[in-house]
Amino acid sequence: MGEVKFGMLLSAPMPALDKVMKIAEMGEESGMASLVVPDHTLMVPPGFTPNALALLSALALKTRHSMLGTGVTDVVRYHPSVLAQFFATLDHLSGGRAFLGIGAGEAMNIVPFGIEWDKPYTTLREGIEIMKRLWKGEKFSYEGRKFRLKNAFLQIKPVQETIPIYVGANGVKTRELTGEMCEGWMPIAETPKTYRENLKDVERGCKKAGRDISEIDTALQIYTAVDPDSEEAIRRAMQYGGVILSSAEKAEQAGYELDLPEGFSKKFYFEKLLVEDEMLMEFVKLSASVTEEMVRDFFIVGTPEECIDKIEEFRKAGVRHFMLINVGPDPKYVLKVYAEKIIPSFSEIK
Repeated sequence: MGEVKFGMLLSAPMPALDKVMKIAEMGEESGMASLVVPDHTLMVPPGFTPNALALLSALALKTRHSMLGTGVTDVVRYHPSVLAQFFATLDHLSGGRAFLGIGAGEAMNIVPFGIEWDKPYTTLREGIEIMKRLWKGEKFSYEGRKFRLKNAFLQIKPVQETIPIYVGANGVKTRELTGEMCEGWMPIAETPKTYRENLKDVERGCKKAGRDISEIDTALQIYTAVDPDSEEAIRRAMQYGGVILSSAEKAEQAGYELDLPEGFSKKFYFEKLLVEDEMLMEFVKLSASVTEEMVRDFFIVGTPEECIDKIEEFRKAGVRHFMLINVGPDPKYVLKVYAEKIIPSFSEIK
């Protein structure tokens, strides 16, 4: 089944970049197998949001062991040739530690800037096809519905045979695409129940391409709050319950009911939410419908022992790579507990 790995998201809004560098180094020293940077132009909640690609370049020179990648970027804002060249370069800077986390795009990063955003699935699929061919060193022309290339090639290849692609797939078609073409699945907002069920879509994509599910690094971006006082941990985690609202379809799939207004898009966060006062206030108001029970199901939260039990539930559901979003209450304590207790608890599991 493969070893259990833990990674860490360096999520915007961020502190000053010198502090981000120190946090990343602490994460690597604590045993984090991956350092993941979400690629946002704008972010909810609003705050300091630097460019992810520039930050990854700096991290390549500050770290030595952890895999480095986006969680996630897209081929809506960046042409596939631009991303392909960047990640090949990052692979050289890091000594072969780059991975590309990619998705179909999010409204807040695209709509305010007047960027064309149609055919999201086709755009994603064609972008992946193009990047994989560019990393092979091919010179080729391409006639797609979204992209057209003529005698295109790069003058740099990755250190790795290819850059592993992880898809932030939260829908049936993109999960199947992941199994068919990519190396990793890294959704957000899953319970053990939904992860187990949705993994079947990835497996179906694998079978379509003659692959085995063992070829996929089954990851999960997940919030975690650890504290000796379980109630203190849940109080802190509840502040981030909006991520469950953002995936209303999965909340329903997990058996919960959200009190949402008529016509509210179940993919509101990804397809509609903009960094505008009125929308943000509505999002915060609706997030109040998220319960403690939901947060305990979707997050890794509680005492160290409770968190180990929750991780085991997710492991049995198929998760092999936990990409942690550390929300405290004391982030240094959380990191220490993972380094000294939680990661060692799973280090022998195969």
